Amino acid sequence: MTQTRAVSAEPQHIRISDIVAKHEEPPWSEWLFTDGRNNVGLICDAPGLENAAHIHKDFNEWWIVLQGEVIWEIGDYPQIRAKAGDVVICPKRQRHSIKTVGTEPSLRLYINAPWSNHDNRGERSSILQPAPDVTEPPNMLLSSKEALLESFGEPPWTTSLLDDERNKANLIGHSQGMTNNAHWHPDFNEWWTILQGDLTFQVGEDRPLIEATQGDIVFVPEGMKHFISSVGEGTSLRLAVTNSENQHIYTADDDSAPPPIS
Repeated sequence: MTQTRAVSAEPQHIRISDIVAKHEEPPWSEWLFTDGRNNVGLICDAPGLENAAHIHKDFNEWWIVLQGEVIWEIGDYPQIRAKAGDVVICPKRQRHSIKTVGTEPSLRLYINAPWSNHDNRGERSSILQPAPDVTEPPNMLLSSKEALLESFGEPPWTTSLLDDERNKANLIGHSQGMTNNAHWHPDFNEWWTILQGDLTFQVGEDRPLIEATQGDIVFVPEGMKHFISSVGEGTSLRLAVTNSENQHIYTADDDSAPPPIS
């Protein structure tokens, strides 16, 4: 089923805690926004709930776990258990089902194509296959926040979790006081999920400062200059989602590029 959604021309600060507060007991889901490449929404499930297994034939679907523990069955690979801060990616043409486990409701962002549907089914084999040995992005199937923090150590650092025909998703670790180089993107919208810490986003000209914390999403339309600072103690983690070309413009003196918009 095709879902046509409008892309926001204004920056957005989405507080997941506000969305959760307005809902009653799970299960529930809510569409959040589109970036022109993806539909992004939030799903809340109670422990024991499982979705119907299905297949997406022409795109990779992926999720960001914000709360709880969730088990994925992807293809004929061993089960994947993910928790808050983890990213799970299902390759196209692979059957997948999702079940919440543990003692608390789960929250997960889903990121899929605007033409997504759930009508294609598939059967899981009784014979498990070894998980793919992937060292380059997209890092199917699980990117563990805990393992990444242990592996990279002290910031600053950046690592790619997803790189396919529609998206790049880079996880960025910064310490208090660290910033990005202010820039803009001429032809695509960028957004971030805050997985840990506190950050500020200065977007465009003469706009209110966006103060984001763990669980928040910040969306910036194409053409708007943005400057990001890590302001809280400890390591901040933000997952930056761009298009596959990921073009950055850093200076207004670049005569070959369009100027930023306010």
